[in-house]
Amino acid sequence: MNITRHLIPKSYIVAAPRNSVASLSSLAGSDQDKMLGTTKETAFFLTDSVETLKSLADTGVQVFPNYQYEGDLVDAPVPGSIAEEGQGLPRHLDIIDIKKAWEVTRGDSSILSAVTDSGLDLDHPQIQSAVWKNAEEVDGNGTDDDHNGKIDDVVGWDFSDDDADPAEPDGTHHTHVFGILHAQEGESGVVGVAPQARGMSLRIGGGKRRFSSSMMVESYLYALQEGVKSINTSFNIDGFVGDRAIETTYRELADNDVLLFNSAGNSGRRNPKRSVLDDVVLVASTQTDPEHVDQRSEFSNYGWGIDISAPGSDILSTLPGGRTGALSGTSMASPVAMGVDLLLQSAHPDWNRAQRWAQIAGTADSIDALNTDDEGQLGYGRLNAGRALTEELSPPTVTTKLNTFPNGQTMNVVIRFDKVLDPESANSGEAWRILNEEGEVVQSGPPKEVRLMTNQIDFNVARLPKGSYTLVGSAKHLKDPFGRPLDGNKDGVAGDDLVVKFQRIS
Repeated sequence: MNITRHLIPKSYIVAAPRNSVASLSSLAGSDQDKMLGTTKETAFFLTDSVETLKSLADTGVQVFPNYQYEGDLVDAPVPGSIAEEGQGLPRHLDIIDIKKAWEVTRGDSSILSAVTDSGLDLDHPQIQSAVWKNAEEVDGNGTDDDHNGKIDDVVGWDFSDDDADPAEPDGTHHTHVFGILHAQEGESGVVGVAPQARGMSLRIGGGKRRFSSSMMVESYLYALQEGVKSINTSFNIDGFVGDRAIETTYRELADNDVLLFNSAGNSGRRNPKRSVLDDVVLVASTQTDPEHVDQRSEFSNYGWGIDISAPGSDILSTLPGGRTGALSGTSMASPVAMGVDLLLQSAHPDWNRAQRWAQIAGTADSIDALNTDDEGQLGYGRLNAGRALTEELSPPTVTTKLNTFPNGQTMNVVIRFDKVLDPESANSGEAWRILNEEGEVVQSGPPKEVRLMTNQIDFNVARLPKGSYTLVGSAKHLKDPFGRPLDGNKDGVAGDDLVVKFQRIS
């Protein structure tokens, strides 16, 4: 179902440098202004007061419209086709080689995820002990003990009702997604990817309040402030593209070491609108049926902006009322991928966001041979937890494609990243150079900003004068997040430049 949005009259989301806001506490307590949360550098608040905006007339202040959204925000799953019980270890866990990963770690109780969704069955016996408990908050005393702006937020927060109860006893989607991450072992065989990590339940839909930009912003900032480094949102975010408040928050999460995972979508479309979001890990779904393992699920979106694939068909997990069962959807694939991030945090607490993503993406299994019609459009491949937890990455490489006319004239040079490149190195003006026949630099730097989830860049060379040219990707400057230099000629040895020759005939 399409998502529509409408401006909320006299409602603005403001992102201001923290040092430009004279008193955060006074804003949080104002009748007109509500503090949504903070990052290291930025304070976000909601206001309906033009006077407030005037008082913050500073070059670092950004003002965004606040939108109300309507439609089915959940990337709705479809019923699975396998039995609920007696399956042993669920197939999706075998496919990603979870046993090998679990030889290293099954997660750590100090590692925390956040699942933003439509309400969790907190009483499910395989979930209860995995739910994060806010040790700084006293349950039921009506006081904001930890001074985070939320009263009695012991097990998370319901942003759709604006209260401390994120539970929804009939919350199928949230309960299933949460269980894929954190379910404790039960007789059905259902168990989460990272069962010894803990999960925060944040309800952002299904309550009394209609969904809005500010609700999404506030939920993410809450998770960040509580120390979360992995967030899953299995929502239809196509409609969020162009919402500057939400997109700015995505970037703030990225710049504060958070990996945000989201379903790629269940419309079977190539290049869905969300593909342009380079601060979100978009996860496509693959099949688990033994006869079709690693083939793209028919419902799954795909395309150049998809970041990785994971099993999403017939995924066994928890369901409301103490049950277990199978559902299918990219909503299921996304938490499978994020679970591996939780395992990496447990095994390597010193790794940053870029290193974790490079490891996940760089150890994925290629599935192009099984998806010839979708080659190169299912991200870095199908997630492999066993490899992610045990292998050292090879040097980064890239694949080039020249878009040419029949006469050999090149119009575009497309660079597809085979492994993740460190954004700082890839954005250097010296990282990419186009030289003419005399060796003069006629263009430098990437054609667009490279973010962590940028997986290809496109050099439009149609306006270059007639002649022969060389595009050079510098191994001196291009590195992966672990500092390994580019292997430009793909000989397995780091340190070689990428050299691409092309012609402009007219």
